[in-house]
Amino acid sequence: MGFGLIDFITISLAGGLIGFLAGMFGVGGGFLLVPILNIVLGIPMELAVGASACQVLGPATTSLLARKIKVRDLSFPLVITGGLLLGVIAGTSILEHAKELAAISINGKTIIVADLVVLVFYFLMLLGLGVLSLRSAHHSDAELTGAVFKDRFQLPPLARFPELFDGKISLPLIAWFGLGLGFVSGLLGISGGILLLPTLILGLGITTHRAITCSLVIVWIVAFQSTIAHAWHGNISIIIVIALLVGGTVGARLGSDLNARLKGLQLRKQLGWLLLSVALMIGTRLVFLLAG
Repeated sequence: MGFGLIDFITISLAGGLIGFLAGMFGVGGGFLLVPILNIVLGIPMELAVGASACQVLGPATTSLLARKIKVRDLSFPLVITGGLLLGVIAGTSILEHAKELAAISINGKTIIVADLVVLVFYFLMLLGLGVLSLRSAHHSDAELTGAVFKDRFQLPPLARFPELFDGKISLPLIAWFGLGLGFVSGLLGISGGILLLPTLILGLGITTHRAITCSLVIVWIVAFQSTIAHAWHGNISIIIVIALLVGGTVGARLGSDLNARLKGLQLRKQLGWLLLSVALMIGTRLVFLLAG
């Protein structure tokens, strides 16, 4: 596809916004980037997904350096790395299969399979997470430490992560969590941060700011794995990635600085409204896509 200076500047601005979100909320921002690249700028879905997966490395690295990550912050992310890798491989394989199917006809309209699969997954995921984030915004960090998954699924062997929470957690549980996270990352091109925060806060009982730090480390790992997988399938355009990184790296630093000034409740509320806004945009696109 053709790519001019205006396109480069436009995508760089989008990258700046994504980087800002990455630093502010501890998410990769791909949940917003893929819809913008595909719906607004008309970039093919597989290239949008591949570029999203790759560009996260810049903002994630900047955010990690700004937070001065310590060695103890790496223990939990490294434990789920294997599950992340297997999930990434599975997710990218499904996207590749959808790309090979090319297009189908629904209501007399020709629809690209990859577009339909990715947008439907995005809509359902963002709608659910948006509602969950807004509901959790009515409670303080102390009230969100029920640790639903950690307390209810105590499958041995168990391990301790004292830098994150009290008590023990099931290693099989977090391994399966890593697998699911990697799958979503490989299929949708997101780094998984948008799923990480609700799970770490509501499921494992980690406070918001600690969860964001942990999330950023995992985001970097899964972005690295997804970049390799999508490059293998030819889904990455270097020019698009460079344009995103130009703005993304600066935006990530600004977002990290703002994050330190906001309370956990404020972060969850703002994130919830953002998720629902993007879900609305994707839902509108699906209506036009499927309307006869």
